Amino acid sequence: MFAGLDDIDWESLTHAYGSAEDVPGWVRGLVDADPAVREESLDAMYGAVHHQGDVYDSTVAVVPYLLEALAVPGLPGRDGIVELLTSIVQVGDWPEESALDDDAVVMRRHAVRAHALAVAAAPVLLRLADDADPEVRAVAPQLLVAVAPAVPDPAGLLLGLLGSETDLKVRTGLFEALGSLPLDDATIGRLLELAGSAPASTALAALIAVARNDPYRAPLDGVPELIERAYAEEGPAAGPAGFETDTLIGSLRVMREQSDEGRRAPHCTRMIEDLTDPLGPRVAERIAIVTPLLASVHDDLAGDALFAANKLIEGWRGDYREAVTRVAALLARPPQVAGWAASMLKSWGPVSAPAVETVAGRLALIDAQPWRDGLPEWTIRYSADLPGLHPYLEILAGFGDERALPLLLTGLTLPQRPKDIGYVLARYPGHAGRLTAAILPYLPVVAADERPPTEWYAFQTALRAFGADAAPAVPYLLASPLRDWSATTLGRIGPAARAALPALREAVAGDDPRLAVAAAGALWRIDRWPGALARLTAHLDGPAAREAFEEIAAMGADAAPAAALVATYLDAPPDRHWWTPARAGLALWQLTGDLDRVAPVLTAAWHGNARTRPAIAAAATGRPPAALEPLFRAELTADRRHNVSENTWSSAQVTEDEQLLASCRQLVTPA
Repeated sequence: MFAGLDDIDWESLTHAYGSAEDVPGWVRGLVDADPAVREESLDAMYGAVHHQGDVYDSTVAVVPYLLEALAVPGLPGRDGIVELLTSIVQVGDWPEESALDDDAVVMRRHAVRAHALAVAAAPVLLRLADDADPEVRAVAPQLLVAVAPAVPDPAGLLLGLLGSETDLKVRTGLFEALGSLPLDDATIGRLLELAGSAPASTALAALIAVARNDPYRAPLDGVPELIERAYAEEGPAAGPAGFETDTLIGSLRVMREQSDEGRRAPHCTRMIEDLTDPLGPRVAERIAIVTPLLASVHDDLAGDALFAANKLIEGWRGDYREAVTRVAALLARPPQVAGWAASMLKSWGPVSAPAVETVAGRLALIDAQPWRDGLPEWTIRYSADLPGLHPYLEILAGFGDERALPLLLTGLTLPQRPKDIGYVLARYPGHAGRLTAAILPYLPVVAADERPPTEWYAFQTALRAFGADAAPAVPYLLASPLRDWSATTLGRIGPAARAALPALREAVAGDDPRLAVAAAGALWRIDRWPGALARLTAHLDGPAAREAFEEIAAMGADAAPAAALVATYLDAPPDRHWWTPARAGLALWQLTGDLDRVAPVLTAAWHGNARTRPAIAAAATGRPPAALEPLFRAELTADRRHNVSENTWSSAQVTEDEQLLASCRQLVTPA
């Protein structure tokens, strides 16, 4: 087997970590009799030859040998090989070459070559759908979808296999593959017929396939009850694999095994998400599905509903009050479910308001518990020397709830201060004087050649929020060499920071553009330094441009002499995600009050980069501009959160979007 494998000049080929000379051993290991060797080899293939989805020349070179292994019935490890090959040859996941850099273009072309090899082997791959090994049959459908152009009527083939297949895991794989294919009305009709049949998991899987193809074709009446029946089914027993490997794949396998423990129907895991995610803008219907399931007495069902609710809330706007109330009730569940619920409530920001009283009650309970290892129970042990704050405490602090404040003050005095406590204290500007005094003994002194610790930034964030009340911090800030961050903080303190003027004057003349801009802004805020505008306008290009525009905008009409220069940036190319013209427009608006001149630019930025919207809405607060009102009104009717991205996620995602909505509500004239 694998004839010619050693004849290839693998040293001349590459993978993620250089020479591919070790690939032949991994290929042979994929079908080794020892399952541990197979797992280690598969992990190496994913980690190097197909690293994070990349496709190299060595990746293409192994495809014929993967196909050869799949052609031998009964060979061990073929299910893993099927999944690996599927991932390699899915060219539909690659963007067009015009959207890629040079290295990615090369990889895309490798992927196209690998796909062609798989398509040529389609007759062999078709036999996998009827393989004797159910583990192979379960993953084969997705590989057939990847080579669908070479498969006659792939939807009909998969639908036909459903008629004879009895293995639950295989049936799930068939339905998942059908959901990723374009389906005609007849096939959708057949799936809808199956959605009305028993067992419940089959009906649910058919409904998911329909929703993935057309979210509006999926009938949703009685779906919560259907899901409850599916989760009550007895699934195939699956115990631990019986071996361990020091690999990422092994760790993920163990996590799956542990997750399945105690589940009534492991084959239904996360099927709530699988159904509700494809429903997209059917937000009210998704809420109606998830909300009753959150109250289930069964932790497997309530936990999966919680993850579905999290995806819904993070990505879509809606009325989540009842759902959040039910999530809050999950805080009384076993630690794993309660921990998930607490973490999600923390990331939902203002949406979590209905949970506040429940959270306060839970916080009081853990505050009453004895301390362990010198730390109260409202801290989380990230590591031996870096505890964090419990989500309960962060949730309350997010609302500025007074009940959290005594605990936060205690947290400052702990020998191991909780991570990011300064950011949380910034939520209490009404206690600025008291909190400034509490923070100062712990504000680090940082030498010029040292990297500031996280708490240095966190504490300064709080001091900025406190404004003039943070004046006692000035000598503490000056105890360290001035950096742009601390210069900005001094500026936010304002005229009460006059003692910093000599240091700021020295910094503004330095070569560090970020420090020079921060110092110029601070000098204006503290002492109305007449040279500030010239210094700021000198940095409208370069690494400190954002801060320069923002400081000029803060000067308002006093910066009017720079209006002509700022206006030249309105026509800046939007290749940097519209930020330069947007910042120029916002600054010019503050300088001249002439909205008509900047409205077209701000409108284009609003549509061109949704992340400019909070800044535009914030600038309009207090003076509702008629020229921009259509933008604000349209925003209030949108159901998708403005900052959702397939490639990024932020713990502040929901909070930022809810703040944008609040600003827009203030700016829209009632009809």
